[in-house]
Amino acid sequence: KVPLTPGRSIAVDRLLHTFGTPFYIDAPTLTAFDAKPFRRLMIAQDTGSAITGSARGDLFAGSGDAAGEIAGVVRNAADFYALVPRALVAGAIR
Repeated sequence: KVPLTPGRSIAVDRLLHTFGTPFYIDAPTLTAFDAKPFRRLMIAQDTGSAITGSARGDLFAGSGDAAGEIAGVVRNAADFYALVPRALVAGAIR
């Protein structure tokens, strides 16, 4: 277990992604965190039973009432990129 960081930790499908994998998330319509389009680097640090599939994730908003309000409205389409070394991707394709 590692401490989760609000706005930087993401839960992923553990059968598809390794914890510690960096992801770039681009969700222009998501403005719940700071009123700007959501574009940032996040780290896979958690999992959840409802998170299934390669392009699904749950953004950790933190704890407390304010975080609960953010988490309650976050259901946005996003581009979801796993950042992996080029050599690893090339080896998987062969």
